[in-house]
Amino acid sequence: MGATDLGPPFLVGWRPAADDPRVASVRIRCLNPLAELRRAQYPVELYDPARRETYSAVVFSKIYDDATQAEAARLRESGAWVVLDLCDNHFYDAGSSEVVRAASARLRRMLGLADELVASTETMAAVLREETGGRTPITVIGDAVETAIDAPRTAPWSRWLARRKLRSLLSQLDASAATRLAWFGSHGGPAGEHGMGDLETIRPLLESLHGERPLSLTVISNSAEKFERLISRWRLPTQYLAWHPATFLEALRAHEIALIPIQDTPFTRCKTNNRLVTALAAGVAVVATGIPSYRPFAGVAALDDWPGGLRRYIFDPEGRRQAVAAGQALVQREWTLPLIADQWRRYFDGFRERPPRP
Repeated sequence: MGATDLGPPFLVGWRPAADDPRVASVRIRCLNPLAELRRAQYPVELYDPARRETYSAVVFSKIYDDATQAEAARLRESGAWVVLDLCDNHFYDAGSSEVVRAASARLRRMLGLADELVASTETMAAVLREETGGRTPITVIGDAVETAIDAPRTAPWSRWLARRKLRSLLSQLDASAATRLAWFGSHGGPAGEHGMGDLETIRPLLESLHGERPLSLTVISNSAEKFERLISRWRLPTQYLAWHPATFLEALRAHEIALIPIQDTPFTRCKTNNRLVTALAAGVAVVATGIPSYRPFAGVAALDDWPGGLRRYIFDPEGRRQAVAAGQALVQREWTLPLIADQWRRYFDGFRERPPRP
């Protein structure tokens, strides 16, 4: 795994969008597969601009600001291959936002600097193909499921407070005979009103079912204010838990059914299966809107059947457990970190025998 007679040793650099392991896309699209490859002694590292001349290829993961574009241009001049990895449709502007328009313009300039593209889903790849006119090679590599989350930079007091809040939540759940429902994710973003607000679309159904069988809903997210405004006064018990890397997976595992309602937009259609596989791997059944990346899980999750699917999982615990077991087996076959890291390895191997870019 090193030098050839044609030039310097082979080395890949990886540059995430933020230097923060608390950001899900940073962990899933960079830090997790990078760590797995380094454990296997593959020649890849976090990008260091001081070592620019040593890289055979550099992956920019969801980062394309002006400074990144300048760095990509310098890498091209030094002979490195430039790759852009994208997991969100940042071309889509739902509300004529100046912020989104400016980001889209920067992204299109970055596309012009990239020799190759990596997309997180086939739908995202189709968007990139249209944007580039098919001129740039595109490879699809999905998200590996997270069964543990390591965020070493979280302060001890932050972890202590998060665990205290988790204990309070678990105490509430243990004291109730209700079927435990959960929604988790970012509260929203600039590309339209997606996120926590999607729960409003199933509120009447949940309140109606609560009249037949006690239910509770936990929202695990990053906006207590939005929870108070949108969810807290529903006619069923609701509780909020701030997302924290030290407590998220344990909190999720304490529930029985994960709800993933999604508004159908060009942004959400490009999303990965990350939330669905996270829930299944945690032993939680899933009722969800069937975006394209969820379709392969139609046999192990209730997709696009909110009244029937939710009712079935609430009133048939054994059927629910069977669906979860089948889902966990599917995740284990296709979406574990070693499998996804191996896809990155095979992709990077494609640069190994190439000469420096002209």
